[in-house]
Amino acid sequence: MNMLVRFFIMISLLKQQQKQHHEQQLNGQMSLEFVTAPTLRHYRILPHDMGFRTHLPNYRYLSFIELNITHWLLACCHQANRKSLRWIIAMQEMIYLKEVKFLDKMSVSSQVVGWDNKYVYFTHRFFVKNQLMAVGMTKVLLINKQGACPPSIFNMVGEQLTDVITTWNTHQTAVKSTPSS
Repeated sequence: MNMLVRFFIMISLLKQQQKQHHEQQLNGQMSLEFVTAPTLRHYRILPHDMGFRTHLPNYRYLSFIELNITHWLLACCHQANRKSLRWIIAMQEMIYLKEVKFLDKMSVSSQVVGWDNKYVYFTHRFFVKNQLMAVGMTKVLLINKQGACPPSIFNMVGEQLTDVITTWNTHQTAVKSTPSS
C-alpha cells in the first residue's frame, strides 16, 4: 500500500519537475545526456520498510530500485513524446556493504551505464549520510503493447557495454547453462 502511495507521489513530483525543466531535443531525438543522467531519489526508512530484524531487508532495496527505474522511464517517455512504456527486470544483483537502519534518510542514485540491442543496464548506489551502503545492477527490457522495444527508441543506438556488464552477462549465461543436480 505504501509503495502505491509513493508511486503516485513520485508521478506528481515528476510532472512538476518536467513542467519546470523541459530539456531540448537533438534533431527530434532525445539526447544521450538526458537518458544517462542519474536519477536521484531520497527515501526515509519507516516502520513498514523494516523486516523482523533491525535493518532494511534485502527485498526493500529492490522496491527502491523499481521506483527509480520507473521515474527514469516516465521522464524519458515524456521527453521523447512517447506513450508510456513498461519495463521488465531480466537480471538483478545486489551487493550489501552496510546495514541501513530505521529512520535513516537514504539516497538512491540510479544511472544507465550501458545498453545493447535488447536491454538497458543500470547501476544503483544507496547512500546514508554520503556513505555507500549498497550497490546494485539491473538489466531491463523495455516493452509496449506490441512486445519488446529496443533501447534505440531513446537514442541508445548500437551497443555500449562496459567490462562489468560483459562479465555479468557471461556469468548469467554460465549460470543458466549449469545443469541442476
